[in-house]
Amino acid sequence: MKTRIGMITAFLVFATVPFALAQYRGEGVHRQDVGFDRGARHSVTVDMRATDIQREIFMYCMSATDAAHKLISQMPQDNSYWHGRHGGYDLSAVTGTKDQLQSALTEMTTVHQQFLQVLSQDQDAELGPDLSMLKHLQVDLNFEMSRLNEEMMAARPDPFRVSATVHGIGKTINEWRSEHKRIAKKMGMSKS
Repeated sequence: MKTRIGMITAFLVFATVPFALAQYRGEGVHRQDVGFDRGARHSVTVDMRATDIQREIFMYCMSATDAAHKLISQMPQDNSYWHGRHGGYDLSAVTGTKDQLQSALTEMTTVHQQFLQVLSQDQDAELGPDLSMLKHLQVDLNFEMSRLNEEMMAARPDPFRVSATVHGIGKTINEWRSEHKRIAKKMGMSKS
């Protein structure tokens, strides 16, 4: 029994030597110095500040998004009684701007892909939730545009469905803008 107690005491003394020496020298002890955190994740601060190239491409992202937003917000609405109450769009205006809207959305998503390519791996990981949301919004925009194209190619387009789809595209563009503003703030590219 005395042998066991002696072995345990010796073990405890030897185990505390690194702590005692470090405290004596004023260095402190880090867990990795004594092998206690094998496999543990360390929290690492990621430098999220945008580089000049990232800022430049991001400016294109914002201007392309603003152009798509402006195009859809300037689309004339139908002022008839029913449409006036429900925010309907004039079918002839939609027909005239549908191709421009498609080009604007394509430009918006293309420039966003270019921005993704200049992010560091750490920035990409840190912005994961925002980038994931943008990916979902891009899928939504593609679906809404294909639905609009399909509706406009019908023999008699349904004004209510066309208006609902255009409204949905506008709403998705606004969500896209919000996500980009959130990214700008995280990367130090916004004033607020």
